[in-house]
Amino acid sequence: MLTYDFENIDGPIYEHIYKCIKNDILSGNILPGTRLPSKRSFANNHGISTITIQNAYDQLISEGYVYTLQKKGYYVSELQKMTNRMVPSGRITYDIVIPEKEICEIDISGNSISSDTFPFSVWTKISREVMAGKKEELMRVAPICGVQELREAISDHLRSFRGMIVDPNQIIVGAGTEYLYGLLTELLGNEKNYVIESPGYKKLVQIYKQRGIDCRFASMDKEGVTVEGLEHSGADVAHICPNHHFPTGITMPANRRYEILSWANKKDGRYIIEDDYDSEFRTVGKPIPTLFSIDACEKVIYMNTFSKSLSPTIRISYMVLPVHLVNLLFRTLYFYSCTVSNFEQYTLAEFIRQGI
Repeated sequence: MLTYDFENIDGPIYEHIYKCIKNDILSGNILPGTRLPSKRSFANNHGISTITIQNAYDQLISEGYVYTLQKKGYYVSELQKMTNRMVPSGRITYDIVIPEKEICEIDISGNSISSDTFPFSVWTKISREVMAGKKEELMRVAPICGVQELREAISDHLRSFRGMIVDPNQIIVGAGTEYLYGLLTELLGNEKNYVIESPGYKKLVQIYKQRGIDCRFASMDKEGVTVEGLEHSGADVAHICPNHHFPTGITMPANRRYEILSWANKKDGRYIIEDDYDSEFRTVGKPIPTLFSIDACEKVIYMNTFSKSLSPTIRISYMVLPVHLVNLLFRTLYFYSCTVSNFEQYTLAEFIRQGI
């Protein structure tokens, strides 16, 4: 008969019994094939209820340590030899190396924001309204493209601010541009030649490399990336920043934009990823029209983020796909869910709608 100590136990009795039997099985004190005591005899021996024993046995059965034979009882399962990992009672520490962020005396990277500039009071107010008024919507799983209200708000914003006429269903919302880049490579294929500007955003090289893509480079001049550079690189997909190039700050003029579009139109399967990461910020004049807005052949994929306009910690980005690509995405990647929580999406949608 199994006998255990029930004094000074922490937690439910059935859990204590389950742990005791499990430890005895793993340590070899109870051998495979051993018949365990019946619920009634086990309960009577320890002065506890049969329901408690039943719960302990059920847990052992669910984890595969014990099995039952009809009208015969409970038996210990045959387990492959394994090491019983001891769980320490206190905090554990492993030798895990986390890269430290380089500390600079002056940070001009643009990846940080002062807490004084963020509209916390407005954001809090809208968050409360969303929590109170959209209980049903918050519990629904959002499709891969994101919730309709946010996509409509982004569509209206692009129309008024960037002159882009976009169907909300062309917009795909995701948790950061890195996620959207990955989604694009799944959609377009890893076998294509992805090219970025030289000099360019170094993080893109790491992102594409991590996905098994040999990222190439295209040369630039004073007007931005050149057609000759794209041809020489063998580009199929050109990832460029025509509106405010990083790190040179070049704005691509209209004539070069049409040259780049002409390059894309010369061959099937060529695309331009237009990274418009900080379009909301202009020192003078109106924003330059996007490549997407002058593209008549569905060759441009528009990419933007709220990390610059709101905060880098609000990981919400979006891309606008040509009609044939968004249809392809819905056919092939429809089973994905949006990576941004509904709560954040509805809050941001209302924030945009109020024009704050």
